[in-house]
Amino acid sequence: MELIEKKLSSEELYKSTSYSFRVDSVRLPNGKTGTREVIKHPGGVAVLAIDNGKAAVVRQYRYAIDSVTTEIPAGKLDKIPGEKPVDAAQRELREETGCTADTMEYLGMMYPSPGILTEKLYIFYAKGLHKAEQELDDDEFLNVEWMPTDVLLKQIADGEINDCKAICACMFAHLKGIL
Repeated sequence: MELIEKKLSSEELYKSTSYSFRVDSVRLPNGKTGTREVIKHPGGVAVLAIDNGKAAVVRQYRYAIDSVTTEIPAGKLDKIPGEKPVDAAQRELREETGCTADTMEYLGMMYPSPGILTEKLYIFYAKGLHKAEQELDDDEFLNVEWMPTDVLLKQIADGEINDCKAICACMFAHLKGIL
């Protein structure tokens, strides 16, 4: 069966500096029409930073789910036009944790929610860490913790950490023999 859906029309309902929301009418594989809601996202990066057997994690409140989460450092690709994901990963690591890395190794890319988001999330492994100055955004409030990697993996396995960035970063790192 042909799986491709063809866009018939599109209506942008909302646009901000980072996101836009549109509703598309599509031709389905069976010939009928359907509706698809799409949030255009600039893409993002996430960083699994490990030093002396401990991973940098950030705890922050997430309004959409009304909960404090445990995540790995991450951010959007919308601050600097044309910024490469590896450079954004270095920037986000410094901004959120106050660390820089000698090496930023690409682990992989994932689509966090492809049913509605266009976001591509690039995941990196940071090594050779050095303390620098934390540079949080004006609207960013988080606590940085250094968690032993075995505790990080156990909390993921136990469902205590359910952030997809952290889960995928650890899976990529495991598959590449890092964890």
